[in-house]
Amino acid sequence: MRRTPLAIAVAVATLHSGFAAAQLEEVIVTAQKKDELLSEAPVAVNVIGARQIEEFSVFQADELGKLTAGLDIRFEGDTNTGVGLRGVGTFSQQAAPARVGTYLDDYYMASQAATALGGMYDMDSVQILRGPQGTLYGQPSPTGAMIMKTADPDLTQVNGYVQGSVVDPSGYNLQGAVSVPIIKDKLAIRIAALTDKRESGIENIVRNETDERGRDAFRIKLLWEPTDDLSMLFGYHRVETDDSDLHRIVETIDSDLANYNVQADDRYAIGDAPSVMNEKEDDFYTFKLDWALGDIDVSWFTGLLTSEYDTRNDNDNTDIPSVVLYNAGTYGGSVNDNFQHELRISSAAFDDRWEWTVGAYYSDAAAQTDVRVDQVIEGVGVFQIFLDIPTATTTSAIFTHNTFNLTDDTSLTVGLRYNEFESESANIIDGDFLLGAVMEPGGELTDPTVAIPSVFPCPDGSASPCFIGDQDKQEEWTGTIKLAHQFSDALNMYGTLDRGYRPGAPNFDTTGIFQATPEDPDSDLNNYTGESVESFELGMKGNFLDGRARYSAAFFYSLYEDYQVQVGFEAYNVTSGDVEIAGNRPYVNVDEAEQLGLEGELKMLITDNWSLFASATYAKVEFTDGEVPCTDPNGPPVDAGNRFNTCDASGEQASEQPEFFGTLQSEYVFPQLLFGADAYLSGLVVYRGKTEVPGDIEARFEADSFTTLDLYTGLRSDTWSVQVFGKNMTDEDGVLAKRAASDAYNELTLTPPRTYGVTASYRF
Repeated sequence: MRRTPLAIAVAVATLHSGFAAAQLEEVIVTAQKKDELLSEAPVAVNVIGARQIEEFSVFQADELGKLTAGLDIRFEGDTNTGVGLRGVGTFSQQAAPARVGTYLDDYYMASQAATALGGMYDMDSVQILRGPQGTLYGQPSPTGAMIMKTADPDLTQVNGYVQGSVVDPSGYNLQGAVSVPIIKDKLAIRIAALTDKRESGIENIVRNETDERGRDAFRIKLLWEPTDDLSMLFGYHRVETDDSDLHRIVETIDSDLANYNVQADDRYAIGDAPSVMNEKEDDFYTFKLDWALGDIDVSWFTGLLTSEYDTRNDNDNTDIPSVVLYNAGTYGGSVNDNFQHELRISSAAFDDRWEWTVGAYYSDAAAQTDVRVDQVIEGVGVFQIFLDIPTATTTSAIFTHNTFNLTDDTSLTVGLRYNEFESESANIIDGDFLLGAVMEPGGELTDPTVAIPSVFPCPDGSASPCFIGDQDKQEEWTGTIKLAHQFSDALNMYGTLDRGYRPGAPNFDTTGIFQATPEDPDSDLNNYTGESVESFELGMKGNFLDGRARYSAAFFYSLYEDYQVQVGFEAYNVTSGDVEIAGNRPYVNVDEAEQLGLEGELKMLITDNWSLFASATYAKVEFTDGEVPCTDPNGPPVDAGNRFNTCDASGEQASEQPEFFGTLQSEYVFPQLLFGADAYLSGLVVYRGKTEVPGDIEARFEADSFTTLDLYTGLRSDTWSVQVFGKNMTDEDGVLAKRAASDAYNELTLTPPRTYGVTASYRF
C-alpha cells in the first residue's frame, strides 16, 4: 500500500504506543531522496542508526561491516581505504571514482573517503544502498553507495550527549555534542567534537615501536527555518591527524631472501624508517536549502572539501635502509576549490499518481601530489626520484527520476541521467643521483660525494624532467527502471534494471616502473578506460508475525564491461633493470565480468526481551571474457620488451572480496534490573569467506576464511548507559587483503586484534 508522509508518521507513532514492546520499530529510509518505510521501499538498502553505532561501540566506519553481511569497509590510517558491496569494491587511492560511492552529509567524498570513514561521532544514520546507483546521487557508481548523515540541530530543545571509551590495546575515544535552539522553532546550533587515540596492535620490531593512530575532529551545524516552507542548513567539519603511525604488517614469503621469518599472527612490521602520517588537515563545508513553493519542492546543495597531508613511509620492509617514500599533497585549497553543487526540483501530479524530480549536478576536484622516493643503490649512492602529480576533474550531469503510482499497491519508477566527465592529468618526473650518499637507519641520508641532477631516464629517451600528460572527456547515460507491487504487509516485491558507470583514469606510479596496460601499451600515463554495468535485481521484503519480524531478500545479476581490476604481477623496472613484483599495482580493463548472487536479512523479536538479527550474502564475481595480467612463471621471459605476462581471464576470480559473508547477532534484555536501567547481553558473530586475487595463479595472495566473535554487556536507560565489550574474542588473525611488499614479503591487512573496552555515555 502506498504511504503518504502523513501515513508514514502515523504508522511510526502507532509503533511507539503501548504495543511498541511487542513490535519492531519501523525504520524510515531516504534511499530514493524521499521518506519511505524500509519494509516498503523498492530498493536493497540497509540502515544503521545512531543507537546501533553507540551500542556496538563503533569508533570508525570499518566496524560497520560487521553489522550487515556483504559490506566490506577498510580504513588503514587514511590509506588503503574503501568500501565494497556484494563482492565488488575499491580499496586504494586512485584517480577514478570508487565503485561504492561514499557520501557525508550529501557531499561525495571521492578520493577523500578517509575523512568520512575515520571518525564515527554524532551520527544520525548510515544507509547502505546495494546495486548500481545511476540516477539520484552525485556520481553514478556501478556497485552501490554509502550515505552517511550526521545529526542535525534541534529547533525545539537543548539536547546532546557525552561518551567516553577506554580500550585495550591502549587507547581511548571521547566524543560528544550539544544542540541549542537560539530562537525556538526558528534557529538552532549543534556542536560536536571527537578525540580518538588508539593502538592498532601492530608492532615494529626493528624500531621497537607500537603503532598508534588517532585523530581530533569537531563539527558545527546551524539550522535556520525562517518560515514553515524554507529551511537552510549550514555545516563545517574539521579533522586533524598528527603523528599517526602507518606501519604495515608483513609475512615472510621466501625465508632465503628475508631478514625476518614472521607470520600474520605476529602482527609485526619490520621497517627501519618511520611510517607515519606527519600531519593531515581536512576542512569540510556544506550548505543545503529546501524550499516549498506551493506544490513544488526546490532543493539546493553546495559542498566544499579541502585537505592537506604529509606522510613518510618505509617501503622496503627490511631492517636495512633501502627505500623511503615522502608524500605530500593537497586536495582543493591552494590548487582549486573543490565544490559540488546540486539543484533538485520535485513535485507530484495527477492526484499523486506521478511523483517527478528533475535536477542538475556539477563538481570539480583538483589535487596536487608531490612525491620523493629515496632508493639506495648498494655501495654506490642514493637515487632520488621526484614526482609532481597534478590532477583536475569535473563532473556534470542532468537527471530525472519519476515514480508512477499505477495503483495504490503498484508503482513504476523510471530514472535517467546524462553524465559528462572531463579530466586533466600529468606526471612530471625528475631524478638526482647522490653519489657516495648512504641511507642511515631511520631513513636519513648522509652528504653525497657528488650530486648529479636530472638523471632519471624518460620513457621516450629524452632528458629529465619528464612530462607525461593527458586530457580526457567521457560521456555516458545511466539510469534505472523499477517495478514494485505490495501484495501485503508481509510481501513487497520489486524488480529493477539498473545501469551504472564510472570513468577511467591514469595509473600513477611512485616507483618508476611505469607498467603499461593493454589500453596504453606505450606506457605514458597507462590509462584504463571507463567501466559500465548492467544489473538486474529481484527482491522481496516485508513484516510478519504481527510486526515482530522483518525480512528482506534479493537475487542479483550484473554484467560489467571493461571491468577495472587491480592486479599483482611481475614487471620490469626501468630504473634498476630488474624483474620484480610491481609494488604499485596498476589498474587494467578486462573485457567482461559477471556478478551473481543472493542475499537476505532477518530481524526478529523472539520474545519481548530477546531479539535476533541474521544476514548473509553470497556473491560470485568472475571474468567471462578477456585477458588479465598475471604472475606466470611458464610464460615468456619478462623484460624491457615484455613488461608483463597475460593469462586467459575466462572463469577466473575477478574480485579480492570473499564470495560469502555471514552475520549473526542476538541480544537478551533484563528489564529494569538495576538503578531503573535495563541490563543486556549481546553477541555478534561474523563469518568472512576465503579470498583470492585476480591474476594470482601461484596463489601467493590467497587468504583463508575466518570467524570473529564480539560480546557486549552493560546497563542502559533512556539517558545513560555503561557497557563492557570484547571484540574479536578469539583473537583471530583474519587476513582481509594481501599485497606484494617485495620478493621476500607480503604486506597484509588484518582484522583488528582482540580488544577489550568500557564505554559510558549520558544523553540529555
